[in-house]
Amino acid sequence: MFLLNSDIFVWDLLIILIMAFTLCGGIACTIWAKRHSDRGLQKLLIGSLGVLGFLGFLSMTYAAFIEPQIIVVTRVQVTHPKAEPMKIAVISDAHVGPYKGEAFLRRVVTRINSLLPDLVLLPGDFVFTRSADPRELLPLGDINSSLGTFAVLGNHDVGQYQSLTGKRYSGTNRGENITQTLEEFGITVLRNEHTILSLPNTTVAIAGIDDLWTGHHDLSQSLSGIPSDAFTILLSHNPSVIDTEESTAAHLIVSGHTHGGQMRLPGLGPIPNLPTSLGQQFDQGLFPLENDRTLAITRGIGESTARTRLFAWPEILLIEVLQGK
Repeated sequence: MFLLNSDIFVWDLLIILIMAFTLCGGIACTIWAKRHSDRGLQKLLIGSLGVLGFLGFLSMTYAAFIEPQIIVVTRVQVTHPKAEPMKIAVISDAHVGPYKGEAFLRRVVTRINSLLPDLVLLPGDFVFTRSADPRELLPLGDINSSLGTFAVLGNHDVGQYQSLTGKRYSGTNRGENITQTLEEFGITVLRNEHTILSLPNTTVAIAGIDDLWTGHHDLSQSLSGIPSDAFTILLSHNPSVIDTEESTAAHLIVSGHTHGGQMRLPGLGPIPNLPTSLGQQFDQGLFPLENDRTLAITRGIGESTARTRLFAWPEILLIEVLQGK
C-alpha cells in the first residue's frame, strides 16, 4: 500500500518527492555536463552532482522498497551458570499495517520454523497505525517452538507514541484487543506476570511487563515468586527497563523498540535519536551487564514513521543459550 493510507500519506509523499528531486537533478546535471564538455572544472563539479543525484535516487529506492523486504538471521550466544542449552528466536516490532502485513509475516514465520527454536519471544509493537488490523498477525499462530511462544505489548499496541522532536503523545489503546487476538493464536501474552518452564536440568522463568511508556508496568509483580535457582528471562519492549533496580533479578533481558535506528550509516551507527533513556550505544545486539546479566536488543522486522530501512535489515535474532561460568 503506497500513498493510499492517510496515516502514512505524508511520509510516502516525502519519499516520492526525494526520489523525483534526486533523479531529475541527476539527469539535469548529466545533460548539462555533456552539453558543456569544454568547461573543464564546471563540468567536473556539475557531473559530480549528477552522480550524487543518481546515487541518492538509488539509495532511497533501496531503503524504501528493497531492504525492508529482506529478512536476516542474527545468531548470538549467551552463557549463564543457571541456564540449560536452548535456542531462542526473537522477533519484535512487526508493525503490521500499511507497510507490513500477513504475507511478510508468513515469510518470517517460515524462516523461524526452519531454525527449530526451543522458545520464541515477541517483545511487542505488533501494530503500527490505528487502522492496522490485528488479524494480520495470524501467521504468528503457525510458529513451532517446543517450549512455547511468549509476548509482551509495545508502545504502539497501547497507543503511546513519540514525535520526531521527542514529544510523547497518546492515541487509541488497543492492548486488550491485541492480547486477545494473540492468545487466540496460541501465544501467551505476559502482562506484569511470569510463567515457569520445567526443563530436565533446570527451571526457566519467563517474565513480561507492560510497556514502560504506559506507566502500568510492574516489575515487582512480574518477578515475584520466581524460584531463586531459575534462569530468568525478562521480556520488556523498551530496553530502558535496565535503568530500574528490580530488573537486576533477570539474567537475560530481551527487548526491541529501537529498530536499530532503522536508518544506519557504516561506522556511525543509528542516524536518528533512539527512543530510550540509554543512549545511542544501546542500539542493537547483546550488551553484557553487571552481575552476569545480558541485555538483548533486536532491531525488529517492521518500520515506523517512514517505510525505510538502511543498513538495518529486518531481523530474526537467534539466541543460543549455553550453560557455563
